[in-house]
Amino acid sequence: MKKSIKIIPIGGIGEIGKNSTLLEMGGDLLLIDAGFKFPSANMPGVDYIIPDFSYLKKRKKNLKGILFTHGHMDHIGGLKYLLEDVTPPIIAGSQLALGLVKGMIPTSLKKHQHFREIKNGDILQLGAFNVQFIRMTHSIPGAFGIAIKTPFGYIYHTGDYKIDKTPVDGKPMNIKRLKELGQEGVIALFSDSTNADEEGFTGSESLIGKNLVKIFQEAPGRIIAASFSTNIHRIQQFVNVAEKFERKVVFDGKSILESMRIAKELGYIKIPKAVEIEQSEIAAVPKNKLVFITTGTQGEPMSGLSRISNSVHKGFSVEKGDSVVISADPIPGNEREVANTINRLFKLGANVYYRKSDGIHFSGHCSHEDVKFMINLLKPKYFVPIHGEYRHLVAAEKIANECGISKKNVFILENGAGVQIVDGEMKRIPRIKSGAVIVEGKVLIPVKDTEIEFPAISERREMAHRGMVFAVVSMSKDGKIAKPVYVESKGILFPRGSEGEIIKNTKEKIVETVKKSAKISAQYNELKKEIEKTVKRVFRENVRKTPAVFVAIIKKK
Repeated sequence: MKKSIKIIPIGGIGEIGKNSTLLEMGGDLLLIDAGFKFPSANMPGVDYIIPDFSYLKKRKKNLKGILFTHGHMDHIGGLKYLLEDVTPPIIAGSQLALGLVKGMIPTSLKKHQHFREIKNGDILQLGAFNVQFIRMTHSIPGAFGIAIKTPFGYIYHTGDYKIDKTPVDGKPMNIKRLKELGQEGVIALFSDSTNADEEGFTGSESLIGKNLVKIFQEAPGRIIAASFSTNIHRIQQFVNVAEKFERKVVFDGKSILESMRIAKELGYIKIPKAVEIEQSEIAAVPKNKLVFITTGTQGEPMSGLSRISNSVHKGFSVEKGDSVVISADPIPGNEREVANTINRLFKLGANVYYRKSDGIHFSGHCSHEDVKFMINLLKPKYFVPIHGEYRHLVAAEKIANECGISKKNVFILENGAGVQIVDGEMKRIPRIKSGAVIVEGKVLIPVKDTEIEFPAISERREMAHRGMVFAVVSMSKDGKIAKPVYVESKGILFPRGSEGEIIKNTKEKIVETVKKSAKISAQYNELKKEIEKTVKRVFRENVRKTPAVFVAIIKKK
């Protein structure tokens, strides 16, 4: 029997987020990461999107473990939904990654899990899989790449990384072990590619602290700093510079408070007691001595920064002379929301730092030279770019070609469509059942593709852009109107002084429609459609806009 291993991405390919990769060998399964991604602006109301784990759920008895490369939500955020159906023998990752994981899992699920904290160089034997965790540098502590030992050489999954020679925590990438892997033989490199279309090396995280010093020196008032809640290295630098300038720090938002609690308990962030204060103490601190750290770098409507920019934050408001530092690049699709937030902050009189030239954000992902360095270090036979939009995957492919890997040995994949290595040769395999799952509150809805129209979401967009009209018609047994027709509009702009007349006209036209449709009055679905057409026609003629129309027919007994 030929020895083989399958590697199937079920998220993170051709997109930013929901990173998740499934491995299958000797009948055993292993999952690397289980993340989520934020919905695009055309999906109002959706909380986030996770991978479709159905293939794994059907084979859950074969699952030998879930491994995490690091603790960012696009790598761990989907786990709690998977654990509702699957109890893996082991969940392994760095102390910080597991701390963040435990913080988001309900107690009812958490008590059934076996967690294993991993350190640099640790090796696990999980069924047919022999894996080693190798320290990488990213924008969060405790980031690992994972080396999977196979009969035909190592498969190396980088996780998210950049070559950071001066990491904030002083723990550099384990280049020595990576070089040894290259010497021992790497059959395939599955590499992060999110920044592969950027020239040079990605900037060191520690450079941000130096650039923050200049901003703090020049800031006449308070400083509002926005970052991802799990970007521990970034937040540590805000704290360090705040301490240097004798400023007090206050944290804002549930997610960032929880991340700080976990990071402090585990020793991943150091915040002197004299520096941190509660929100209730803000008023007692001079304006030039305060740093307010919150979330909202992606323009999320309910985030701290968004609420501040809209002047609806209950504990904080921007004043002229305040400085705002937005320490992240917009995730593709969020650019408009971020720009709107920035514009509102400027209107409120704030100095806003958000441009690349401000030097207050460096990606945690590998650029052109980082990818090149990794390829030359590991010398893989096959190269597979992951964790990026399609343009990033193509950019990474070109880098691999530059490094001497032939085009036939570079595989650009799709979610659900993976590869198999059989006796040292890689080939594509048929797509498994895959897709995405829309998460909204407690509701989970599988979809084949989030770009395909979903009726409830399209209805929301229609209501948001066109406004709504509600019509209630009470019908007697003989198909006549039993009570006056009720019509109400929401979110519609009427010509001044015309609303009452248009609503009255709408009611009259509905009555006419019911009378004309007497023959089909017993078929209420057809009648509802006729009333809907009538209402849309009235509004199109009077306000030149067609609203979303909702018709209710009440049948009198």
